[in-house]
Amino acid sequence: MTNLENTLRSAVDADIHFDTVHCHVYSVDASIYELVPQGIVIPKSREALIHTVKIAKQFNISVTPRGAATGITGSCLGHGIIIDTSKYLNKILEINYEQEYAICEPGVVQDALNAELAKNGYRLGPDTSTGNRATIGGMFANNAAGARSLFFGTMADHIEHVELVLSNGEVLQFQNQLTEQEWKAKRNQKDTEGRIYNALWDIKEKYSHEIKNRFPHIPRRVSGYNLEALINNDNLNVCRLLSGSEGTLGIATKIKVRICKKPKVSGICIIHFQEMILGMQAIEKMLSHHPMAIEMIDDKIIELGRQSPTLRGKINWLQGYPKALFIAEFQSDNQSDLEAKLNAFAKSMQQQNIGSAQTLVTEPELIANVWELRKSGLGLLLSRRTYSRAIGFIEDLTVAPEQLASFMIQFLAYLKSKSKEAGVYGHVGSGCMHIRPFINLRSSEDVQLMKQMMEDVSDIVLKHGGALSGEHGDGLIRSWLNKKMFGKQLYDAFVLLKQAFDPDGLMNPGKITQGPPVDENLRLSPATKQVAIQTFLDFSAEGGFELAVDLCNGNGQCRKKEKTMCPSFQASNDEFHTTRARAQSLRAIINGKMPLKQLTSKGMYDVMDLCIECKGCKTECPSEVDMAKMKAEFLYQYQKANGTPLRSTLFGRIDRLNRINSVFPRLYNWWIKTALAKTVFSAFGITPERQLPALALKRFSVQIKKQKKFHSDKKVVLFNDTFTEFHHPEIGLAAVTVLEALGFEVIIPSWHCCGRPAISKGLLQDAKEMAKKVVDQLVPFAKQGFPIIGLEPSCILTLKDDYKGLLNSDELAIVVNMCTTFDEFVDKHKEKLRFDRINKTIKVHGHCHQKALVGMKPTLSVLKSIPECHVEEIDSGCCGMAGSFGYEKEHYTFSMKIGELKLFPAVHKNEDAVIIADGVSCRSQIDQGTNRKAMHLAEFLAEIVTKSIP
Repeated sequence: MTNLENTLRSAVDADIHFDTVHCHVYSVDASIYELVPQGIVIPKSREALIHTVKIAKQFNISVTPRGAATGITGSCLGHGIIIDTSKYLNKILEINYEQEYAICEPGVVQDALNAELAKNGYRLGPDTSTGNRATIGGMFANNAAGARSLFFGTMADHIEHVELVLSNGEVLQFQNQLTEQEWKAKRNQKDTEGRIYNALWDIKEKYSHEIKNRFPHIPRRVSGYNLEALINNDNLNVCRLLSGSEGTLGIATKIKVRICKKPKVSGICIIHFQEMILGMQAIEKMLSHHPMAIEMIDDKIIELGRQSPTLRGKINWLQGYPKALFIAEFQSDNQSDLEAKLNAFAKSMQQQNIGSAQTLVTEPELIANVWELRKSGLGLLLSRRTYSRAIGFIEDLTVAPEQLASFMIQFLAYLKSKSKEAGVYGHVGSGCMHIRPFINLRSSEDVQLMKQMMEDVSDIVLKHGGALSGEHGDGLIRSWLNKKMFGKQLYDAFVLLKQAFDPDGLMNPGKITQGPPVDENLRLSPATKQVAIQTFLDFSAEGGFELAVDLCNGNGQCRKKEKTMCPSFQASNDEFHTTRARAQSLRAIINGKMPLKQLTSKGMYDVMDLCIECKGCKTECPSEVDMAKMKAEFLYQYQKANGTPLRSTLFGRIDRLNRINSVFPRLYNWWIKTALAKTVFSAFGITPERQLPALALKRFSVQIKKQKKFHSDKKVVLFNDTFTEFHHPEIGLAAVTVLEALGFEVIIPSWHCCGRPAISKGLLQDAKEMAKKVVDQLVPFAKQGFPIIGLEPSCILTLKDDYKGLLNSDELAIVVNMCTTFDEFVDKHKEKLRFDRINKTIKVHGHCHQKALVGMKPTLSVLKSIPECHVEEIDSGCCGMAGSFGYEKEHYTFSMKIGELKLFPAVHKNEDAVIIADGVSCRSQIDQGTNRKAMHLAEFLAEIVTKSIP
């Protein structure tokens, strides 16, 4: 332990990490860079943060503040101490609706603040696209804006007061209005504050002419320091000056923001263009109608959106095949006024022949679909299975809107001259364009081209009076160009400002001033020597294991608090337990930043441990990182080196145990409830807090043989999974009832475990053998065209998804093509069913794999077809049980914490509601967490189905 680490641990109330894995976890953000810090401090209080900065000063170590690390410039990376404010410093300290302000700690998430403000009809103005994870501290440091900055402005327009910790540990208070007289009084102080205000005065006096004449006169600029705050009016606005300073002047511990009333209704007009430039030439005419936003999407992203399975049925509003869409958004306090604005805008566009079509949308769900198109297109760009990636280095170019058409004509011509293509979208109403050319950072030629493109494009930007950044900032990617972009005098003024606040250069160095070369500290570079790992699973669909790991671009979507991904972060609020952290740890080994032996180390096990293999990342991550698959491969590699724990063998081969214990089910069911059994199980690492599932007295395969056979020309295969066979034969019997009511003869093959438990425990050789047996058994039915229906989502989806990593055969493809979940199959035939009228409220919780790979639409569609039923999908992610995870002693409390996030409260909310959950783990968690019995969809339908229509 170093003296620095020892001092921090003895003096600071914080989570402190100096181990190799943690440092590599914190070495990346959403940029192309990687800087390994000396250590990470996650302070539990404001005082702990201040004390950390003081100790860093004592050791002459730099500090870098970090929130959600969603930035794409590398602004929250550093070689010193990373101070993570997101885990504990995330409280809303005060909201005053009369005076319209809120006071927040830096780690408060934008959407969390807005959710609280929305209760009284308010919101924070700036709305970043990463609002479900971006922190207020990060938004302040970056001077965040978002799509609606035409209406709301940037964070600089909303900051009223900041408490700032300087690099020496002093705490100063800064406000947004300081008269010249007050400024003079501050200058007379003989302390640090006086020195800073004197420096600000000197910069104003010396550089005001240059600031007026050289600073870009554009709606949005997040580049350099906001020196115009020194000269814009009689009052000094230090908060505006500090906004966008990227943590280089100090760390904010309290931020007072102005809040504003939410627009009550909003709507959009989508203008279709056959040429992008035609739309840009009409920007000023669009702006004359005062929309709150004008966004643009190009044809590449439109076409990618058409190909996206998640957008099926959501882009029916598209008319033809436009080259670009311009989306103008309007707001109002009432619907009639909104419609008048939209109609006036559309009529004006039509009269001036602006666009080939104009589509008005006012329904919130349809508006959400329009915005989802752009997000989906970008996600597809980022998920490309190649090292030639859509890299963010000139993605934030900004000019005055009236200059946009001229600028883009020259820029696109330049891009073409370099034989580069890119998806183009942007906040065109503000003149801010997001453009990501495809660059291979492992190619020295492409790295050199990237640098040359930045030089050349900056010339075009300067020619049009613009800036390199409209909202993302300078960071490591653009700071090296600031002297060129602003000129020597203004750059000197930047340096003076930095020295005034941070004379020793310890506060997030290398950003805005003294930026390193663009090709230094690259996460992936021509010098990267990748380590090849012989994997058990086939990762060819991902481009190989190395590329599968490297697909994570660090955008931090796994830090959001809704939907499925990522349960372990949602419950812990800890960066170490994100999908991003796991991917980065694996990547550090693959890319030689950590030794290969780390792959099977305790540190690596710790970062992978709380991944519960929910598969949410496979669909919710923009890059479609499949961490569940990588977790299985990791466990295989780890256990090959360290041995397989007995508990993993027991849970992974639950099929064998069930087969043995089912001979004496009554004895087994009695035994597992005894104190002795719980003591024995506890010795194996199984928590005594839970009751292990009981066995059915008769297996499903035994019971079904006693039923009268229904014959039909239409046949289906019901996959007999382990949980139906041994634990819940009643679900299998119910499914047969429903399928026969639909007119199908049900074929039930002999039981074979699919291998899902074995995969989850890294027992991949066992899983492969089991997969072969299942495929061999099912392929004759699949070849006859019989649908193969699964009741347990994780089991049937193991066939459809996981088997591709275990087997590579034509037979597998045939079987996969015929596999379907029970709800999917019933949804296709539900019109043939008739139900009793039951007048019930039904709440539905989806299994993680079901939500990730199929979606909940089939289940909801079936239930909504039942007369007089009110159906609600529970807004929950993972239930927390996750197979054996919730039964493991060290995971029990965490498992329950996940359940308590949303699932348990939703179940408790309506005691009379029917709870539907198709996952066996989900039903167990609901039972043990709420004392409520959840039903499988098949059980519920079987109870109320009366007959089918011939």
